[in-house]
Amino acid sequence: MFYVKGGKFKTILTVLFVVAMVLGCLGVAYGRYLVKVEGPAPVQASTPVNKQELPKVESTMVLATTTSTQDTGLLDVLIPAFDKKYDVKTKVVAVGTGEAIEMGKQGNADVILVHARKSEDEFVASGYGVNRQDVMYNYFFLVGPKNDPAKVEDTKDAESAMKKIAYAKTKFVSRGDQSGTHKKEFAIWDKYNLKPQGNKWYIESGQGMGATLIMASEMGAYTLVDSGTWYKFVDKVDLKVVLQDDSNLFNPYGVIAVNPEKYSNLSKNAAAAFIDFITSDEGQKIIGDYKANGKQLFIPDAKK
Repeated sequence: MFYVKGGKFKTILTVLFVVAMVLGCLGVAYGRYLVKVEGPAPVQASTPVNKQELPKVESTMVLATTTSTQDTGLLDVLIPAFDKKYDVKTKVVAVGTGEAIEMGKQGNADVILVHARKSEDEFVASGYGVNRQDVMYNYFFLVGPKNDPAKVEDTKDAESAMKKIAYAKTKFVSRGDQSGTHKKEFAIWDKYNLKPQGNKWYIESGQGMGATLIMASEMGAYTLVDSGTWYKFVDKVDLKVVLQDDSNLFNPYGVIAVNPEKYSNLSKNAAAAFIDFITSDEGQKIIGDYKANGKQLFIPDAKK
């Protein structure tokens, strides 16, 4: 019991008053005083909210790409999915990589999908391309007659294989069109300083990969082919794989938007949307799931 001036009774009243005040303060969290603590008042519908509008995607777009993406059938599933998602009508021009890049340089394409990394880097470095992204890869195969007259199957690398073909003077059908496949073929010839052009055994088709494969089959010749097109056409030709699994035969694909600063009429937003789509989880899944004759034709390889 506490005693202060004013007597015992006054002291009790003072203590009770202090206790009541303390309990009153605690009441917001205990017992019958427990109530829901409200957060900040919601923003009224009339309160303006700043939002950055996404750029409007153009209604049409031109994609210049390789014949391998067309011949394999990949674009038949990839492009409709993109067009539907973005409400775009895409015109596909399937040519060799060299011609696709040239279309970009001339402003005749909005975006390119090709497979010749050195040429792609030069396209970007020269200011014609922007936002290059890895998309997918597969491999090149050397294929030829089933009796393998040049005995290419005895070799373990592409350079030695091509040397055997040249020395045996067995027929070889080249794309001859500055495509990614043609560029790879000549990179291999150059390693041995071989000059096949002008020889009777060396034939240039000037056509896409599928047509070149069929031509080689009809002529009993060797040719270089991307694995995707090979798996798509394997039942249509009388050829076999005579060389694979060489690291020099790695075949990566890249997508590049044509620089809109070069040409004012480009569908730059559609091109940007296509790059986003083909490198997204959705686009990469379409690529990874696509098969022909039970084989996966391309391995998705976008890097985020």
